[in-house]
Amino acid sequence: MTVKKIRWAILGAGNIAKAFVKDFPFLQNAELVAVAASTKEKAQQFATEHQIPVAMDYQELYESREVDAVYIATTHNFHLEQGLACIHSGKAVLCEKPITVNDSQFKLLAAAAREKNVFLMEAMWTWFLPVIHKALEWVQQERIGQLKIIQADFSFPSEFNPKGRLYNPELAGGALLDIGIYPIALTDFLMRRKPDSIIASGSLTSTGVDERVGILLEYGAVSAALYASIVARMNNTACLFGTGGRIEIPEFWKAVKCSLFDADGQLIEEFTDNRSSRGFIYEMQHATDCLLAGKTESDIVDFEASNRLQEIMKTVRNQIGLHYPFE
Repeated sequence: MTVKKIRWAILGAGNIAKAFVKDFPFLQNAELVAVAASTKEKAQQFATEHQIPVAMDYQELYESREVDAVYIATTHNFHLEQGLACIHSGKAVLCEKPITVNDSQFKLLAAAAREKNVFLMEAMWTWFLPVIHKALEWVQQERIGQLKIIQADFSFPSEFNPKGRLYNPELAGGALLDIGIYPIALTDFLMRRKPDSIIASGSLTSTGVDERVGILLEYGAVSAALYASIVARMNNTACLFGTGGRIEIPEFWKAVKCSLFDADGQLIEEFTDNRSSRGFIYEMQHATDCLLAGKTESDIVDFEASNRLQEIMKTVRNQIGLHYPFE
């Protein structure tokens, strides 16, 4: 029996779109049929560079009958508008994180997907990485005893450019939405519920976006200390501390290895993902499989999970005074 192939298109032609393209050859039961960009010329350049059959502008993509699913790879501020346009044209959506700028926007997007009975999923690729699943398995097996503390940071120095993606408030810039969501999402993947309390502190740049943010999430028996910055590089490691040991995950958002230590700090086990792909393939395959199964919502990155992430970030933003002019 021939399995139907999902016809994918990419909306956006930046760096994250290039990463998606590089992993596409590993994807089963799917074909990449088109790319759309802000101009037809930009789309054509991307299509030529990556051997994609058709180049379109956004409106042509929305109206196309040759596309089943769209990967949205634009900046955060465009996600709601573009996601709604795809959904209303009957196209499934896999949208780069954060799926929207705030929880109100996400609720609109989710409501539209439910109304149109169209698949919608936030592209939280970290949740699908084999290393992250191995770490979760170790926690559930109590290999580190009872989990007590989650510590994670994601930070790097960046050049200050008021009009660039990271520092421009019109593009929903700043550390929290761009990279702070990763330690928050890792914590949510482990806890799978709203935190009991949220305490945040941060510093804003002259453009009004956050250059660094620290977050403390409390879950009763478990605390999470999280940090993100676009002005300095930190360890960029996640550590899960328990009563009987710890798990270390270097560069956890794109993890390829995790290590298990006992209570005395002795290494007792390691797990390495020897993948050939960058790692986007796992979420891409999951979304494709969901579509082939007729699902309209992922059972891993479901609407409830995406909404939790948005509500956590809303509280953090309120506490550090981060607001965007278009909200």
